[in-house]
Amino acid sequence: MSIKKPFTLPERFLEGPAPAIKVSKIDFAKSTIPEYDNLWAVILDDVMTPAECKALVNAAEATTDGKWERAMINVGNGRQALYEDTRNCGRIIWDDKEIVAKLWARVEATVPELQYLENWPKVTGIGPQKRKETWRMTRLNERMRFLKYSSGEFFRPHCDGTYETPDFKERSYFTLHLYLNDASSDPKGQSLQGGSTTFHAFDMKRRIDVEPKIGRVLLFQHKFLLHSGDDVTRGTKLTMRTDVMFEKDRST
Repeated sequence: MSIKKPFTLPERFLEGPAPAIKVSKIDFAKSTIPEYDNLWAVILDDVMTPAECKALVNAAEATTDGKWERAMINVGNGRQALYEDTRNCGRIIWDDKEIVAKLWARVEATVPELQYLENWPKVTGIGPQKRKETWRMTRLNERMRFLKYSSGEFFRPHCDGTYETPDFKERSYFTLHLYLNDASSDPKGQSLQGGSTTFHAFDMKRRIDVEPKIGRVLLFQHKFLLHSGDDVTRGTKLTMRTDVMFEKDRST
């Protein structure tokens, strides 16, 4: 009887600089959703190579013997519930501080505005602004949530919530999405169609679509940005989501 060997990431995985990253800030003021002016989102292309993306998916699947659980919805007080009419996709949760640290090292220099948050109530809320607090970026949340959307699956419009660590020292204010495949790299050999991350106007009539592209990172603030994972109409979409964490700067 053969014994299945555990999958391991390639040596020096994500070490060294990425290829030239293309930075595209979403200018909401000049978009179809101008009322989102002063909200923040940015697209970073070529953060990871296709080979790195494939290796990361394989490593995530190895943590669960290839099994994807159904993704659930946070319902408050640390509880989750399954609502497949709102969120319909597979999920693998994997905690790894080293991997997310290497990923952040790739993108950190492209978003210097996230190093310190000060007088930015659209991001932090009005409380930190009134108290004249500065929040310093600390790390990416080590909890990676890998998501697998097959044909017909989706995540309906929502705004992301803030995560606070159990010791109340750190909070998340931004979401990081990493796209792990696209139309040219569907794992089943089918062309991926649909599955964009879509920012919606609150009237639900106007939208901005961010298409899945392998190695692409989408960063955006939690508050006020209504968004969805659009229906996948063909193939499979693979992404990884985590949070950008901050702590109050005690030196100010």
